[in-house]
Formats: sequence, structure tokens, C-alpha cells
Amino acid sequence: MPKQIRHDNNMKATATQYAKALYEATKDKSQKEIDAVLANFVETLSKNNQVKLAGSIEKKFGEIYNQENGIVEVEVTSARKLESYQVHKVESFLKDKYSAKKVKINNKIDESIKGGIIIKVGDEIMNGSVERQLKELKSSLEK
Repeated sequence: MPKQIRHDNNMKATATQYAKALYEATKDKSQKEIDAVLANFVETLSKNNQVKLAGSIEKKFGEIYNQENGIVEVEVTSARKLESYQVHKVESFLKDKYSAKKVKINNKIDESIKGGIIIKVGDEIMNGSVERQLKELKSSLEK
């Protein structure tokens, strides 16, 4: 039986609460069971007049799923597309740093950084771009 979210009319459930409940209700279930849980979940959102939270719930669910399963999603900005050996180096570094089982890399291209890479994991940014290094050098020379 899927876990139900209960609240009174004065207190609406948050996207995070819905996402946690959805994760718990779908964990270790077959695809058929997950489909039934999702159908019930959408009906509950509609009944509670909170369909507008669907995007936020989806994002929070992804974060919870990744955390529970040792997956780190990362945005890597580089001046050009990363070569496969560079991707493997970044994956290895991040697996060690975050004790992750899996690393999902989204490689964004930004020629303005000139070289190096910028790694963003959640709110943490590791900026190893040539652009940043040049700015720091200029700043230190101006002092």
C-alpha cells in the first residue's frame, strides 16, 4: 500500500515532503508497482490542489534518489568538449572526494574560460579555469 501524505487544510505539504514520501513509496518496487504509486501520487497532488509543485517535487526526488544511491551529478564547464581521459579523471576525482558510486557529468562548453575546467556540484564550485587564474594574477600584480 503506497504511503499517504496527510495534512490538514491549514498546512500544505512541501515539495521536499512529497519527494521523500514518493521516494519511500517507490523504493525497491517493481515497475508495475511504481506505476500504481505514481498514478496515486498524481491523484493526491490533484486532490490537494498542489499539481503546481510537480516540477519542484521532481527535482527534490532526483536529489534524494541520487543521495540515497551514491550518485553525484556534476556540471563541468570547459573551453572545449572534454576528452574521454579527462572525463575519467574528473569522475575518479569526484568519486573519491564525495565517496560516490557513480558520477553523472554534464559538460558545458564556454570558450571564454580559455582553458582549465570549472566543476559545480550542488552549491560547491571548484574553479580551475585559466580565466580565473589570469584574474588572480592581474589582481596580485595591481597590489
